[in-house]
Amino acid sequence: PSTSALPFRRTVTTISPCAPVKSTRRCTRAQPPQPRDSPLKVSDLLDAETILLDPVSSDKNGLIREMIGLLADKDRLRSPKKALADVLEREKEKGTGLEHGVAVPHCRSEGAEKLVSAFALARAGIDFGAADGEPSRFIFLLISPKNATTVHVQALATMARVLKQREVQEKLLEAKGPFDVEKTLLEAKS
Repeated sequence: PSTSALPFRRTVTTISPCAPVKSTRRCTRAQPPQPRDSPLKVSDLLDAETILLDPVSSDKNGLIREMIGLLADKDRLRSPKKALADVLEREKEKGTGLEHGVAVPHCRSEGAEKLVSAFALARAGIDFGAADGEPSRFIFLLISPKNATTVHVQALATMARVLKQREVQEKLLEAKGPFDVEKTLLEAKS
């Protein structure tokens, strides 16, 4: 039988090298796509092991230390000391207190090999310098590697959207333990 009678078309693909570059740099291929094309989900960010209820600390820096300690205890950080220094430095540059009792201390750091996070429910509230003057009760700590800008921003956006929801906040304040917090956050619309 002839090839024209077959139910497919013959296609020729030409593979060519990179186009010449007018600089001394070597020809580079396109970068691989970012790890995520869709928004992150809460389930990608948190688990009950990294949730802290009613922390001992009553100030921002103490709480950040406590949360870094929790991540270190779970072997989630390459260098807890470096991660702590980077988060505290970021806080000095610009506060991370949002409105409605939410704070999102964060940084990109060599202290993290991959994106790591912790959540604290501070019912008494801690001053994170929010614009509305409210103390923060819902604190999401995020640390990601230096080169993870896109996923870092996606994670912050996801958690900020979830934590600002009034019904989510009400359920969180009623939580009896880390699993209640995890369940509430996982069920929330992101």
